[in-house]
Amino acid sequence: MVMNAKQKKQAEALAALSADDRARLERLAALAKVSPETIWPEVWRYGFDDVEESVQADLDAEDDIAAGRTIPHEEVMAQARRILEANVKLKRKTG
Repeated sequence: MVMNAKQKKQAEALAALSADDRARLERLAALAKVSPETIWPEVWRYGFDDVEESVQADLDAEDDIAAGRTIPHEEVMAQARRILEANVKLKRKTG
């Protein structure tokens, strides 16, 4: 496979990770249920802290869904329509 410059830099950065950062990447990948190589581009681009926060937010959301702590889409849309109807004046077409 031929790598472009970005992919080469990414691969070099992955190879140069310290043992601690490599372990951190492996823990994060396991938490996200993907391989370290799969999640590395996101970590390389956004940093460990942001990606860890994102993965944790996804896991928390999955827990909320499983526990029924969500509002159905239809209910959210109905509430949005009520808010708009109460606060937005429609422009009349002239012409």
